[in-house]
Amino acid sequence: MKRNRSAILTRAGSFVALIVMAAGLAALPADAQKKKSKVNIESDQMQLLESENKAVFSGNVRAQQNNVRLRSSKLTATFVKTKNGGTDVTRLETDRRGVKIITSSQTITGDHMRMNVKANTAVVTGNVTVIQGTSVVKGQKLNVNLNTNESKFSSVPGSKVKFSFNPDPD
Repeated sequence: MKRNRSAILTRAGSFVALIVMAAGLAALPADAQKKKSKVNIESDQMQLLESENKAVFSGNVRAQQNNVRLRSSKLTATFVKTKNGGTDVTRLETDRRGVKIITSSQTITGDHMRMNVKANTAVVTGNVTVIQGTSVVKGQKLNVNLNTNESKFSSVPGSKVKFSFNPDPD
């Protein structure tokens, strides 16, 4: 029993490291995203579905790595097994009840987040808001390429991307 529990916790730590690194989206420089550091995660439950190659964190999910925090009600990590017996996370996804990502310079909220770890891209959809200082961008979809640090907001028919910029006072 101890061996299985230890394996689950070790895998969970690896998943969370990728989750939280991804969560910073474009707010972190590319080289900072690649650094490995301590990750903390809390949730009401964690379920490892090895036959489906998934780990599911549910209920008040709180993950943190350095100054990046992620909050959601559910977070699913899909993985593949490596030749050396480890795992590589391939996809991360929150449920559609909301996600909040907080970095030292930005707060990003939306209904849903999906990340392709191999491509190093993320998509936040549904009532997306990015707040940086006094500036706010709102839209229905945010695509982020973490390799290039490029972000693209888009809207759906009948809506607009909205940007509010307030310069810092001198």
